[in-house]
Amino acid sequence: MSFEIGSRVQDYEILGELGAGGMGKVYKVRNVISDRVEAMKVLLPDLAGQQELGSRFLREIKLLASLNHPHIAALHTALSAENQLLMVMEFVEGSPLDERLRAGRIPLPEVFRYMDQMLSALGYAHHQGIIHRDIKPSNIMLTSDGNIKLMDFGIARAATDSQLTRTGATLGSLHYMSPEQLTGDAMDARSDLYSLGVSFYEMATGQRPFEGGSEYSLMVAKVQQPPRAPVEIDPAIPKGLNDLILTSLARNPAQRFQSADAFRSALQSTARSLKIALPAEGFTGGAVHTLVSSGEAAQASAGPPPSHRSLYMALGALIAVAILVAGAVELPRFFRARASSPTSVAPAASRPATQPAPDIPVPTSSAPAASSASTSPSPSHNPAAAPDARRVSASRRAQPLASQKSVPAASSVSAPQAHQEDASQANSTQSGAASTAPSAAAASQAAEAKALQAARDRMDMLSGRANAVKASIQNLQQQEASAGASLRPDMVAAESLMERYMDEADSALNAGDPASARHYQDLAEHEIDKLENFLGQ
Repeated sequence: MSFEIGSRVQDYEILGELGAGGMGKVYKVRNVISDRVEAMKVLLPDLAGQQELGSRFLREIKLLASLNHPHIAALHTALSAENQLLMVMEFVEGSPLDERLRAGRIPLPEVFRYMDQMLSALGYAHHQGIIHRDIKPSNIMLTSDGNIKLMDFGIARAATDSQLTRTGATLGSLHYMSPEQLTGDAMDARSDLYSLGVSFYEMATGQRPFEGGSEYSLMVAKVQQPPRAPVEIDPAIPKGLNDLILTSLARNPAQRFQSADAFRSALQSTARSLKIALPAEGFTGGAVHTLVSSGEAAQASAGPPPSHRSLYMALGALIAVAILVAGAVELPRFFRARASSPTSVAPAASRPATQPAPDIPVPTSSAPAASSASTSPSPSHNPAAAPDARRVSASRRAQPLASQKSVPAASSVSAPQAHQEDASQANSTQSGAASTAPSAAAASQAAEAKALQAARDRMDMLSGRANAVKASIQNLQQQEASAGASLRPDMVAAESLMERYMDEADSALNAGDPASARHYQDLAEHEIDKLENFLGQ
């Protein structure tokens, strides 16, 4: 069968060659019916000629066709032509990750974003029971909009079929293969996580974790030696990132992350501790696959959802401020209305404004004397003076007692003036309270929000350290168990206390209680320090 440019294979026109690998060649093709540009993978003749192997690939294709994820290149269809097995896949515009790596190491924010998307894709495939088995930079495409597409599930297999697509030879690329892949041992999804960890190492450091003068020396190194720590290559690499990479590259699968979801959860926790913001969506090109869609394990490790208590407190404060402002506006109106009410000023209002106040002696002893003067007739028994005396008496009762003792009768104020002064004083006091209360409430709210944010930031930092410590303790426990020993009881207790205090601090944060959160964070950090000293970190 000819695959020359311009030739036609069934309904597909060959437009060009995209690449070749150990399993076959990939061509850029156009469907002459739909006019859609796609990629066609043609398995090599020595593989396609094996009927049993071809039928196995066809069974795999049925599994792969069910994958629908924004970071996995979709398999459209498969067909056979002249004993040749063809796979027609989504054509992805972009360049493979290995080309990007040839230009040098990748900035950490991009590394975290690429890893988050790849773990999202692998987690989805693993949940469908499919293992890729050939994760490497050349099978990771960087699209034109800066996202990831995981390519080439050509040698993938179902997790329940350990013999599927095995030809008696080792598959995959040597630098990225897991130790169990090299030794022919049983494989599961953790093998994919190891291979991705090699790419993780390479993106962060610009180097591969293992190098060898020959394939044999490289295989021996991978099976027998631990990888060189990334901080040895670049001391500026954060410790949390260093520990994350080394955990993914553990030789023993039991010491690695046990699922893509767990790996992704630790990655996101480390990103938060390093103040690296991951997109709100795992696919920035517009897909709806969010960061938390990788499974319930990620949600469980991240803790319970955040509390809305802070929102309710803020709304309550706004309502209180609105009530105070309304009071500041309405109370002066109330006092003015009361001061101008006819029932309160009628006795004094009946006196003409131009009529001079009579010269009546002002009592200086006590309030009862003032009352007696207002009710007893004057010595002259002048009938005309009596109304004026009553008016002055009413005016004097409207004043405070101290004012009555010190102000002469000729300068006494009228009842309306007294009411206006009282209203003015009340207005001034209320205005001061109204202006002070909102500012105090706002300041208190701002201080609490600042304290809560500081506690959350510290929690992110402590979470990164705690995750690294837990991974190291887990590795150490497994090593001790294999040697017939066990971890020191005080360190076991310290780890238990650390987890307990971290949970308490997280609960306090969700309850909007920064003081309690700081208390438990202090206790947790004490246990973390103790464990780090024990581990020599």
